Amino acid sequence: MKSYQTAIATLILTFAFSTSAFGDGIIHTEKTPPPPPPPQTDGIIHTEGTSPEPEEDTLTEIALSLLQTLIPLL
Repeated sequence: MKSYQTAIATLILTFAFSTSAFGDGIIHTEKTPPPPPPPQTDGIIHTEGTSPEPEEDTLTEIALSLLQTLIPLL
């Protein structure tokens, strides 16, 4: 009898935790959401369209250079 209770409790918990995965992050409430705040420019104009180098590329380059230096030691 104890194993049936444990199995049912496990199924209920699995169902409860998995419902958030299918919710798509949408919460339905009766209220309307507030309007977004107005954009603040603070008088700063950005003219350059370049973005910094992604961190993943830097880490990849570091790992590859480290691997290239360690291969001759083997």
